[in-house]
Amino acid sequence: GRGHIIDSPCPRCRGTGLTRKERNISVKVPPGIDEGYQLRLQGQGEMSADSDSPGDLYVLIHVAPHPYFKRDEDDLLYDLKIGFPQAALGAKVSVPTLEGNTEVDIPEGTQPREIIRLRGKGMPKFKGYGRGDLLLRVDIVVPEKLTQQQKTLLEELAKEFDQNVRPKSHRLRF
Repeated sequence: GRGHIIDSPCPRCRGTGLTRKERNISVKVPPGIDEGYQLRLQGQGEMSADSDSPGDLYVLIHVAPHPYFKRDEDDLLYDLKIGFPQAALGAKVSVPTLEGNTEVDIPEGTQPREIIRLRGKGMPKFKGYGRGDLLLRVDIVVPEKLTQQQKTLLEELAKEFDQNVRPKSHRLRF
């Protein structure tokens, strides 16, 4: 159909020589890729009537948020919830990683919002070697309901530290 008039064009292509066809393409997404990157698939795009070869297909990457990891480049941030006794006395706790759970030593005297770094447990480096780190941000969980024995023990601990605590609850109601 180039350079001359077609008297009876094909009903499928209407004389262009091109037909629409839908197909699925498998795309290998490299490890460590982040939000907003584009992957170029050479020769996987549409054909043009003026060209003998197909164009390129560009795939825009969107990364779904993870339920408990937050990403900061190659590092991952995880909010680690521990109890006051674990923070004060130290503990060994199980922490999720990309490869599964791992045991982590919580040092004695760990403070709220303190960061514990697990080297090489983060995201694979995109277009590079190695991995980022997994950063555990310590969050100390305070129980909302205590038994009478637990309250008594905490009151004794407060006295030992010479700290004032609220006397037994007499709530003011307005």
